[in-house]
Amino acid sequence: MSCAARGPSTILATVVVSLILTGCGNAGTTGGGTSAPAQPDAAVHLAQSGVTDGRTGPAVTATDGGALRELAPGGRSDPSEPSRSGGREEGIGAGDSCPDVLLDPTSGNLDQIEASTLCLLNGVRADDGLRPLQLNSALARAALAHSSDMVKHSYFAHAGRNGSQVKDRIGATGYLPRNTTWTVGENLAWGTGALATPKAIVNAWMNSKGHRDNILKAAYREIGFGVVSGNPARTDGAGATFATEFGMRGDQSAPAASTAPSSAPKKASSRRTAASRQAQRARRARAARAARAAKRASAKRASRSSSARS
Repeated sequence: MSCAARGPSTILATVVVSLILTGCGNAGTTGGGTSAPAQPDAAVHLAQSGVTDGRTGPAVTATDGGALRELAPGGRSDPSEPSRSGGREEGIGAGDSCPDVLLDPTSGNLDQIEASTLCLLNGVRADDGLRPLQLNSALARAALAHSSDMVKHSYFAHAGRNGSQVKDRIGATGYLPRNTTWTVGENLAWGTGALATPKAIVNAWMNSKGHRDNILKAAYREIGFGVVSGNPARTDGAGATFATEFGMRGDQSAPAASTAPSSAPKKASSRRTAASRQAQRARRARAARAARAAKRASAKRASRSSSARS
């Protein structure tokens, strides 16, 4: 049927029937035309639940007396299982038993998300023969303040809005000691949907050399997490943003550095002394056996000589 009117007496009926049956006019009809658009609230719900996106920020590190160094640029998250590098598997082995690795972050489970992420990071370090990282409240305060500010003000960078860098933020918590060495580092990431789980975040870091270098740095002893709901790229509160602060203070590494060199010579000297004593005892035993054998031989000769004279 044409959408044009056919006569004065049927104009209204023709228009109504035409619009219903043929889809002419309003695009929201369903009879052969395009699907009706979703209601605004449904569209918002679909956008929030269907989006999967994520980024890593640049990986950085700083030491006492040294400038900030960028270890890797940021970019799109790669949540795939890390591949082998140099014949060594860079994946997560000791972390296979970690809980909640596929948990979607919400405002009510961020403690679980942090615990799972720490478990995975320490699993990676265990695979590399490194000691586990211990939670530190000062590092956590620095991390949480930065991740919260990035989400609140929609930016994603290691530099704060006031120009502060990671060593400035950590230093403000009182973590950095005076007159001794220290090393700090920072990894950032955010994700929505499947890219926001602890496993996806850790995999994304492990698939970036600079972020992986921070995770596997033997000098680090402590870590602080700042995981908050939402992300800097959206305003709907989707996903989560992760900031991790790594730290080492000079007094933490001194015992290991001073004990190993001093104990090795002592152990070697002790082993040499024990071997010398054992050798001396063996020589004395051989000399005693030889003396007894000579005495017996002498007695036999004397006995034979006496028999011959008689």
